[in-house]
Amino acid sequence: MACDISSGIGITCADLKRVGGLNKRLWLFNMSDLRTPIDVTQATITNLNFNAYASLFKFEGNKYAHSAYDKVARTDFGNVSWEHAINLKVNSTTGTEDQILEALAVAEVGGIVQTNNNEFFIVGGGNGLTCMEMEFNTGQKLGDETVSSIKLVGTETTKLKRFARPAGAQGSILNETLYYLNALSNSNITS
Repeated sequence: MACDISSGIGITCADLKRVGGLNKRLWLFNMSDLRTPIDVTQATITNLNFNAYASLFKFEGNKYAHSAYDKVARTDFGNVSWEHAINLKVNSTTGTEDQILEALAVAEVGGIVQTNNNEFFIVGGGNGLTCMEMEFNTGQKLGDETVSSIKLVGTETTKLKRFARPAGAQGSILNETLYYLNALSNSNITS
């Protein structure tokens, strides 16, 4: 059995002008709310099929607070999988928000992140993500960070999947994708 590559990857000037980091907002969804599984065999996902009344949940932090990644994992026998992870930092300042974080600690979720290059990726779309770490720290000095740090991790058969809606009534792919995510969200977001 041969597992071969079928093409190469080049580089352009536009590739050199990319920036790192994620937008300050990201969306999580319960894996159990998906009516049909996300088809992770597609190069780009264009639609999410949720059960009736299900929605995306927006988590917003400070600029440069969140990150996401995938990395390959190989077993001694040569099997390959991808670790997907989202690291987020959110302010939890009410009892209700504390309860949301307590629920997130035991939930199985997927995530959608927006990079600072205005690309969207689905994280944990096939098997979901679970909370592996959650910490709230009061800090010691007045200027110390006082946010909840959360790490969601899962194992997938593919890299992060791109998510984009085709250009349409809202204009560009970016505007159409934001409109779609906001419409599925349980709260309004100004972009």
